Amino acid sequence: MPNFDPFESILVVTQFIILLTFHEWGHAKSANMLGDSTARDEGRMSLNPGVHIDIFGTLILPLLGTIFGGGFFGWAKPVPVNPYNLKNPRRDLMLIAAAGPFMNIVLTYVILGVLSIVLEFTDFNPRESPLHNEINKQLIRMALISVFLAAFNMLPLFPLDGFSVLRGLLPREAAFQFEKLRPYGMPILMCLIFLPGIFGIPNIVFNFLGNVSYGTLNLIAKIVGLR
Repeated sequence: MPNFDPFESILVVTQFIILLTFHEWGHAKSANMLGDSTARDEGRMSLNPGVHIDIFGTLILPLLGTIFGGGFFGWAKPVPVNPYNLKNPRRDLMLIAAAGPFMNIVLTYVILGVLSIVLEFTDFNPRESPLHNEINKQLIRMALISVFLAAFNMLPLFPLDGFSVLRGLLPREAAFQFEKLRPYGMPILMCLIFLPGIFGIPNIVFNFLGNVSYGTLNLIAKIVGLR
């Protein structure tokens, strides 16, 4: 059993909530920009984490995952979108879905960019100060979680954002056929998340997402001058 560290678990889940808040805000803001004010009218176009939190999916499940397994799966309340308010529902639903992962990539740039500036122009030194080292570790981990959120949500399975993005990119007839897979998305997703652990086999999908996340993180770090 992993070492029980409630403080570290709370830190991870707090980072997750902050990143998820921006993710959901991205959905709500883009929907409002494209003509649907439903999320704004219901108070969801906000950077207040409280309006996005699902008690089980955002708090309990991620906290249990970090305490007992070192990783977690979670979600926020879905942002309401009324496609009848959109000028081009097929295109606009795709853009609204993509806005969440896009926000996570933007946040990764911001986190690593700020860290790069602080390292360059202040006496912040993770190698010599335990406090600075801990802050550096937490910021890099937060950036990695943000990238992973983007990568995970781009899986083409309902209810993840990748499902709507792929549906919007496909030709109309192919999109109609793809839509028929919607009911199977959640069962497939649950199998991908839990079955490898149950049977003690490598999680190929999550290993792939991990590699993509680390590769993207390193690329962004190079771009902002952190590597």
